[in-house]
Amino acid sequence: MLVAGCASLVGARRLSHAAPGRTTFHTIKVAGRTRSFLLHLPPAAATQRVPLVLLFHGDGGSGNEIMQSSGMNEYADARGVAVAYPNGTGFLRYALLHWNAVTCCGYGVIHGVDDIGFADSLVATLIRELQIDSTRIFAAGFSAGGMLALRLACQSSRQFHAVVDVAGVMPDTSCQPAHRVSVMFFQGRKDKDLRTEFRTLLRRGRPFATSLEEAMRFWARRDGCSPRTTRDSTGAFSLERPVACPAPFSVQLYTINGHPHAWPGGGRNWFFEPDPAHTVKASPLILDFFAAH
Repeated sequence: MLVAGCASLVGARRLSHAAPGRTTFHTIKVAGRTRSFLLHLPPAAATQRVPLVLLFHGDGGSGNEIMQSSGMNEYADARGVAVAYPNGTGFLRYALLHWNAVTCCGYGVIHGVDDIGFADSLVATLIRELQIDSTRIFAAGFSAGGMLALRLACQSSRQFHAVVDVAGVMPDTSCQPAHRVSVMFFQGRKDKDLRTEFRTLLRRGRPFATSLEEAMRFWARRDGCSPRTTRDSTGAFSLERPVACPAPFSVQLYTINGHPHAWPGGGRNWFFEPDPAHTVKASPLILDFFAAH
């Protein structure tokens, strides 16, 4: 909340103020709305074009929250990746924000906010203004943010070559991507929020939205992968994936033992949030997954 308050007092900076090794706050105009985001550029951006990851917060969160809980900047710096943390919309400008993932959530759905347009415009702006490699654009998100990342895979597959969904159901909509997209999923065995979401979708007749296993199989079919899957298990997690996919595409599902509705291996922003499992660190796994695609 302190960071959000400072942002409103100091105001957004021009993208010319973005600098390697720094996190800066910016806004752009999209469909008549002023949309905001945090941007972290790695040191490598001083000398070369770098990949870009959009990382979407969960429902009721903010870009600052997911930046802190994921710890993504540290891993992105080491791998030379730029990360943008978009803010959703809501009655407050920088806190308690929502996405329009069609069937979720709150303000974004009620007001028909064009979050797909926001993501596409944000990417286009960053490519035009900064040292961003237009051939390496990716998206990831937590909970409702993961749902939005999957919407981008469905509707903006020309732009996003791989996406990651952490603890979000696949949106209960038609999904007809124009291009193949590599997809990674994370879920926790103690995630009661995710299980509740699946139960609400059971009656809607879209199998891919009723479990992440079904979502994995949906994307495996779309990517031309083998219908057979293999599962590697440890005491901490299981990793399920198709036996074979056309190179370089991949579909993967991590199921983490003892993990609740939280960012795997991350931190907590508030005392009442569940403690994540630290046996699996999602952030470096996500960046390595993107690097392979």
